[in-house]
Amino acid sequence: QSDVPLITSGIVAVAAGGYHTLALKSDGTVLAWGKNTYGQCNVPANLTGVVAIAAGDSHSLALKSDGTVVAWGNNIGRSSIGQSTVPAGLTGVVAIAAGGNTSYALKYDGTVVSFTQSIIDSIPPDNAHFGAIATGDCGDFVCKTNEAFCSLVGGFVEDPTSYSSVMA
Repeated sequence: QSDVPLITSGIVAVAAGGYHTLALKSDGTVLAWGKNTYGQCNVPANLTGVVAIAAGDSHSLALKSDGTVVAWGNNIGRSSIGQSTVPAGLTGVVAIAAGGNTSYALKYDGTVVSFTQSIIDSIPPDNAHFGAIATGDCGDFVCKTNEAFCSLVGGFVEDPTSYSSVMA
């Protein structure tokens, strides 16, 4: 559907993607609308227990209360590894982020899992103690919990050395 649904109450979060929007309702269900070229607005049937949402360019993510992630929409990628292919056995997730063609999950233990189409995407080698994740069309950031900076871990930049870190 391309028209904004009539919503009178109960929306607790909104996520905007490339050409689509997601809304999380207080009952743990998800609404989607906008351009649906790749199925990014086709919320999986019986999706409930959602506590967070994220929208990429043409894919969507939902974090469930049990710490699992559900993804749908475009899946550009290497073999079967794309931004809407959730890695098997992924649990213990506390936050999600979706960028242009990227998806990240921050786990309870502070590690970050990437499922993305970007072949230059990489998680820092000391993958632990992260407290925040964020994505965008030009780069992805992970932030350590006890440090005052965020590291650029992927994206399409002309000179990657000039974007090695940013102040938080």
